[in-house]
Amino acid sequence: MLVHNKGKYVRHRKNVAIIPGVNDISERDWDTFKSHPLNKTLVDKGEIVVVKNEEDQEGAGGKITDLNASQAIELVQDTFSIQVLEALKEDEDRKTVIDAIDKQIKVIREGESDNEE
Repeated sequence: MLVHNKGKYVRHRKNVAIIPGVNDISERDWDTFKSHPLNKTLVDKGEIVVVKNEEDQEGAGGKITDLNASQAIELVQDTFSIQVLEALKEDEDRKTVIDAIDKQIKVIREGESDNEE
């Protein structure tokens, strides 16, 4: 499942670490993570959220393809794990989202951004 850490800090619980940006974790790890009172507070306040489309607030989330292209691109731009980006790309068929994934991978590998062009 995809979990978005909107904060600036890595959050931990036992062997589960959620870095800033989008993370791909198992439901079991998510249950472990949110079982700690501090992490539950972060979830309740919306700093850490399960990715889901706006119409499916009860859904388990977890697929970028469930989001509209704008939402998907926004999440891609806040993802800093090449492994997660490559996994997102495997399921994706929208050109704009694939281009955003490729661009983000390039930014991570080469340190380029829009500000440097």
